[in-house]
Amino acid sequence: ELQQKVEETEVLKMELQMLETERVRLSLVEEKLLDVLQLLQQLRGLNISKRALGKILLSTLESCHDPQPGK
Repeated sequence: ELQQKVEETEVLKMELQMLETERVRLSLVEEKLLDVLQLLQQLRGLNISKRALGKILLSTLESCHDPQPGK
């Protein structure tokens, strides 16, 4: 029974480590998203047309969808 508890503890430790890794990843994604939203607000403040903003956004999404090595 002690061995079983030790194994369960190890499994829980690994799960906790995976959750912490995922939390950090999501935190980084959230920061990037906030940066993008702030940049979009700044562009909107420059009186750029909605059509131009849309093109910028689509271009950005395309570049994120097809990442280049090292970027």
